[in-house]
Amino acid sequence: MPAIAHLSHLIKLLDDDSEVVRQAVSQELTGMRRELPQQIETLETPLTAEEEQLVAQLLEPARRLELEDTWMRWRWMEGPDAQLEEGLSQLSAFLNGWKSQSADLAKRLDTLAELAFAAQGRMDAHELAQWLFAPHGGITRFRGNSKDYYAPMNGNLFWVLDSGLGNPISLCCLYRLLGQRFGLEIEGCNFPGHFLSRVSHHDQTWLVDCFNRGRFMLAADVAKHHPAANPGMEDLIHEPATADGTLLRILRNLDEAYERLGMLPERQFMRRLAVKLMED
Repeated sequence: MPAIAHLSHLIKLLDDDSEVVRQAVSQELTGMRRELPQQIETLETPLTAEEEQLVAQLLEPARRLELEDTWMRWRWMEGPDAQLEEGLSQLSAFLNGWKSQSADLAKRLDTLAELAFAAQGRMDAHELAQWLFAPHGGITRFRGNSKDYYAPMNGNLFWVLDSGLGNPISLCCLYRLLGQRFGLEIEGCNFPGHFLSRVSHHDQTWLVDCFNRGRFMLAADVAKHHPAANPGMEDLIHEPATADGTLLRILRNLDEAYERLGMLPERQFMRRLAVKLMED
């Protein structure tokens, strides 16, 4: 049977009354899951919303097993930026659903960098923050998701790129990974309660609040005058957030987000990924 005809036949059996048939369909679709998004696009009749949901449910166990098996491969990458991007690519592709591949995130970031360069040319860290997060003609490209701060999708960079919304850490990661494409050194700052970026600009160290319009703050002033200031604050501000620490904080945010939604299996899965990271 030709591949397309075979796939069409499988789709018709998604909600078959027989458990044996459904298990066979699940096995078949799981085996072709990498090519499945492209193959489905060639079907004459698009999937209905119900069929999309059934496919997602059938593929979910295999997708979880695959991410658990491959999760720590980002450690093989050279340099913290590459490690962070690989880890975020894996996690974001999983959160985004069965149609997404981890390699797609780099392509999306490359496209955004090309758009930024076409608009402004080569930018420094402050100019890039303004291009990304400050209002321009009543339009802000990316902004803090204040209305749904704890939504799990805030940790999904595909969703951030599509919606223009994110939480502090996802927006800082976007800024960092885009900056890397401009040759800029942008680090993370594991600030308590509100993740920040850190850059050197005009021979001074600045903290950047990507959630609040890319606001630049002198690191020395934050260390002295922030309400959370304590004797260890200055050390924290001058210690870059590692790829490990950043990914672990994202997983903990997802843990909390799923707890708030009462989604226990999803929360447990994020915890398993966090344990793998801490034990590796």
